[in-house]
This record gives sequence, structure tokens and C-alpha cells, in this order.
Amino acid sequence: MTDVLARYRNPERCDFADAWVGMEPTFQTKKSIRRWAKMSETSAGEDAYFEDPYMLKTQKKVAKAIRSKYLAWREEGTHACCMFDDVELESDRDQWDVRRQNLHFRWADHELEPFTVRVSLDPETFEYSIKPVPLAWLYDPRFVEFLQEFIWQVPLDLGLSCSIAHGGAQFSLSAKTFLGGSLLADDIATRLNHPEISTWVMDNPNSDDRAFRATRSRFEAFRHVLDRYWAGAFHPKAIGTLTVENAYFDRGFDPSPSPPKGLMNSRKGPVGTDREVFQTNFAFGQAVRLHAQNIHPGYWQSAHPDEDGYRPDQIMRYSEGNLNRLQIVGELHVKSGKVLNPERVVELNTPLDLGLLYEECSWENRSEMSRTSARDFVEAVLLYVHQARYLQEHPHVKVIPSLLQDQLLMDGEKTLERYGTAKTLKRLREEARALNFECSRQRIKSDWIEPETLMWEAWRVLPSLEKASIAREIVAGVVKRVEQAASVDSRPDAKDDPMEWHRHRVHPLIWKALQEEPGVFAKRDPVRQELRRWQESQEKYLARRPVYSVTGMKAPWEEPGY
Repeated sequence: MTDVLARYRNPERCDFADAWVGMEPTFQTKKSIRRWAKMSETSAGEDAYFEDPYMLKTQKKVAKAIRSKYLAWREEGTHACCMFDDVELESDRDQWDVRRQNLHFRWADHELEPFTVRVSLDPETFEYSIKPVPLAWLYDPRFVEFLQEFIWQVPLDLGLSCSIAHGGAQFSLSAKTFLGGSLLADDIATRLNHPEISTWVMDNPNSDDRAFRATRSRFEAFRHVLDRYWAGAFHPKAIGTLTVENAYFDRGFDPSPSPPKGLMNSRKGPVGTDREVFQTNFAFGQAVRLHAQNIHPGYWQSAHPDEDGYRPDQIMRYSEGNLNRLQIVGELHVKSGKVLNPERVVELNTPLDLGLLYEECSWENRSEMSRTSARDFVEAVLLYVHQARYLQEHPHVKVIPSLLQDQLLMDGEKTLERYGTAKTLKRLREEARALNFECSRQRIKSDWIEPETLMWEAWRVLPSLEKASIAREIVAGVVKRVEQAASVDSRPDAKDDPMEWHRHRVHPLIWKALQEEPGVFAKRDPVRQELRRWQESQEKYLARRPVYSVTGMKAPWEEPGY
């Protein structure tokens, strides 16, 4: 475990063996949820929430319990998951001046970098910030057991819960790992082709992690940036050599309208030196932020310079993937505004290179909901990692122009016009007009309906055979993704039943839709086999899914009509 410590932070060591991951598991109590609901009615109340005695006391209680349990287990000397020699607890304040608890797990050799777990507060929830963690550690059963026994089990034993509506389980991966070849572009294209990842697969459709394919204009924006990428329009021989100045001032990343031929290899991505390949992918990543993530992200109506969470330079992060932390040394941290790695700052005209990446520069995956166990969380991360490695071996993913799932998101209104009633659409537009006007501080007059709202309403009115066809597409997509990932998974048991740790991620409504229309299957359809396995062990798989809300709030799919 300590061997990788000398390499994983190095921005120029970009193989998956030297990658790192950031993890943000969350836990709640009924009281934390109700505290936020009551106190957030005013801006003063929001601030007071983060100083609330109950919240701070519970935060510290969790941190102290983790330390006590670890020291006790370490002293027993019989637990393989107690690899660290000691753990120190100290308190400080984060970039918003909010109190947090920091657990520093130290090695016997104190010259080695400690492993730090931070316990912080978020609206409704207690959130861990655990980063960066060497990706290699996730393959070590001892570390997975450590996460389970101390990071998950301690808050659970104290009465906290994992829930869908009030939590999250974002994770991020080192951006350096995605900036070679065409991996970043292929990862984004894969997401465009699989909107179920952020809607039906271990997620709940919501504004925080809005699908790249959520609206037609959003989808077209992503597709356009990808098309320009493969045309060579972000190559430095097309847009000029990028320097530190470009990164500092967010300019010079627009695609060339007429790039020269021969700048891209259809199988390998950008052509040229390592620096040219990096600059092409860095420019592409910035263009995705500015021209695609920024189109209809969650809460887009709320963008305002005075809103910490919804500043114009922040609001685009409410997407299933977030490149806002694709930054170099000397840039300002996207939240705190502090200078990144000031000791490494170079001349303003220095050409951009891999070695200039900020130490914790990341590509954030937001399309995940809370997890009930560490193993569940780790398997979700490794599924993503292994599929990325598969994409490295099978580059240039083509965007699929039309999916059955489009009936639920970008074409949701058309679905309602076809199968619903005029009364329903009228009601939704009236509600949307009021919401848009309120969220925008009375600036936006529009009856534009949130895509997640449309999704549930469209699902409600679709005939059962249409639902089953969509469900089959979703499960087939999951199976394909899992099988691709399993093909590069080096763990001995990865090939036995690759879906075992992913079958529960598919929403129960999808399995129900398949069960009600068996005629949707061909004779040897692998999705039929998946449905059978779900049915045989349904109780086990359901137990791996978090509750929707510990306060008893109804889930959208529990409303009449579902």
C-alpha cells in the first residue's frame, strides 16, 4: 500500500496504476434533514445550520467514534484492516469556514504521507471527503474492509442512515488519467449513449447530476463538441499552442472553424507529441465545460453571482460528469478561490503540459446515489475504472443519435402529447412557469419543464409494452457496460458472474416493467436471463439499495400511477 505513495500524486504518472480516486459518501439522520428544511427557509438560517449544535455535535461524535474503534482494534492486533499505526483527530474549518473533523491515519514510518478522512457538513447530510486515495488501494481487501468497518459501519451504528433523496456518493478520478489518447472524449460519448447511468442505474433522476442527454439542446451541444474534437478542431496546430495564460483567463479553447487535415487518428485520437496530445484533450475538456456542461445544467435558472452554489462559473457542475476541476497550478480553486499549488507557479507564457496540472485536478462522476456498504461503493468505482480501461483498448465511441429512452427525457413533452392529456401538460407548464420565475429571481418568464419532471410523467403515461422496450434497452446497456469492464478486470472472481455486484443498481421499476411484458424478449435474449436472476434473489438485491428517505418522504415512483 505504501509503494504507490511516491507516485500517485505525480501529474506526469498518468497510468491507471498511478491514478487516484476521491470519495464522498454521505449519511443522514431524520433530525439533520428536518433541521435543514426548517433553517434553510432564510439565508441567515442556512448559515446557522452549519453552526447548529446538534449538527456539530453529531459530526464530532462520528469522528471520535471512528478514532476510538480504530485504536481499540489496532491494540487487539488481530484485524488485518488496521494497517495504519495510529490515528490523530483534529478540527479545522473548510473553505466556507464551516467546522469539520479530520482523521489522520499515520503509518509506522511517519515520513510517509498519512491517509486523511474528513467529516464535514452539507445540506441535510454528514459528508465524508476522502481524497486523494491511490486507486490501487481499492483492489486490496484490507482497505475495503477498513472502509466498511470505520467509514460506513461507525455512522450506521450511531443511528445515521444512507438514503437516496438526501445523500449522494459522488466520486472523482484523477484527470491526468483521462488526458491521453481519446479517453476523455470516449468516456463522454459513452455517457451520451447511456442516459440510464444517471437516471435508472443506482441513481434517482435529479437536478444535481443531470444527464448529458437530458434535453435536446444539451445533447446537441455535447455531440457538437465531440464532432469538433474528432475533426481536430482543438489540436494546437489548429487553435495555436496553449499557455498558462489561456488557463488562467479561460480563453482560447474554442474549436477552430477549419482545422487542417491529419490532426486526428480515428483509432488513437490526437496526433503529435505528448504535449500536443495533452493540449488537445485539455482544450476539449475546457470546451465541454463552457459549451456543453453549461447548457441546461441542473438549477440553471438560479445562476447568480451572489449565490455560492449557483455562481455562473459553478452552476455547470450540476451534471452527471463535472470538469470544473480540470485546472492547472496557479489557477484559483473553484470553491475557495485560493491559489492552487502556488509553489509550482511558472511563467505566464509557459506552454501547457501534463506536469502543470493541479495536484488534485479531477474528472468528477456525479451520477451516483448513496451506498449501503463500502463494497458497494468500491464496486461502483471499479466498474467505472474498468470500463474506462476498456475504452482505451476500443477508442472512438460513436454517438448514438436516437434511443428509446429519449421518449422520457429530451422528447418527454412529445410523449405526453401522444399518450397523456392536455390537462396534464397545461398543469406542468403552469407549475414550471412559476418555478422558473421564482428560481431566477423573477428574471425568467418561461414554461420550460424540468427534464426529470418530464421523465416521471412520461413514464407514467407510456403503455406497458413501450415501458418494457425501454427497460430492455436499459438492462442491455448495463449488461454491456459490466461485461466490457469485466474483460479488463484482473481480480480472480471478476469473471464468475460480472453482474453480481451490479444487478441491484438497476431500478426495481425497470425489472417490474420487463416482468409485465415477457413478449418483449427474443428467445435467447440475455436480458431475459438477467430478469430471472433478479427474481431468484430479489430480496438480497433490494437489501443493497438504500431507502429513499429516512423521514418517510414518498419517492416519485411511489406516487399513484406507477
